[in-house]
Amino acid sequence: MSTDINPVSASLRSDADIVSSVVRTADLGSPVAACPGWDLRQLVEHTGSIHRWATHAIIHGGQPPKDADFSPAHDDNLAVWIVDGATALIDALDAAGPEADTWHPFPLEQKVWVWGRRQALETAMHRWDAQTAAGLEATLDPELSSTGIGEYLEMGLPRVLARAGVPPPSASLHVHCTDVDGEWLVWSDNGTYRMLPVHDKGDAALRGPAADIWLVLMGRLDRSEVDIVGDPAAADAWLDLPDW
Repeated sequence: MSTDINPVSASLRSDADIVSSVVRTADLGSPVAACPGWDLRQLVEHTGSIHRWATHAIIHGGQPPKDADFSPAHDDNLAVWIVDGATALIDALDAAGPEADTWHPFPLEQKVWVWGRRQALETAMHRWDAQTAAGLEATLDPELSSTGIGEYLEMGLPRVLARAGVPPPSASLHVHCTDVDGEWLVWSDNGTYRMLPVHDKGDAALRGPAADIWLVLMGRLDRSEVDIVGDPAAADAWLDLPDW
């Protein structure tokens, strides 16, 4: 993972601007298919609140207070509010630099680059959600999607397994992007989750464009949209785990 913050800032800026544009024209009551129970307004409020939560952690180097409320005020213009939060986050990331110490809740080194990567990926995925909810065409950058796959397999799946209190599937899975660099193998080592970013044969393989694979792993796209090679049951065992 590159720790260069500049592409992260560019991605955050672009996606926040797109979400702002969607907010200005779409029905905020539109349901978000990937987030059951949420409408477009709730999706945008969540995204902007997380931006502000991360900004607080970066600036103060610690966990935000549990009673902190980063949601918009009743009279806030949501289209402006989402951009303001993203701007503050970008400023905090740029001011700190990727190797600065910080606090975050993820099982990685306590460095600012982790926040940059996480927020760029979450914002891109929720921008896709917002456009889709509004009935607009939505795409994801292949390189960013490959980074998203890697983050999920490195950081997301261990959290899923720990939260569910279940061991990893016994079968191994090879994940292979066909349009950009990106290959991983996940497997169980006597009940312990293992992952390596390598080209290696698994009991099953998940192959396809990076964006499609990332959307499948994030529960946004049906698995039939990517190629599954080998034992389908082995792939299903990994794809049927709870959402991140």
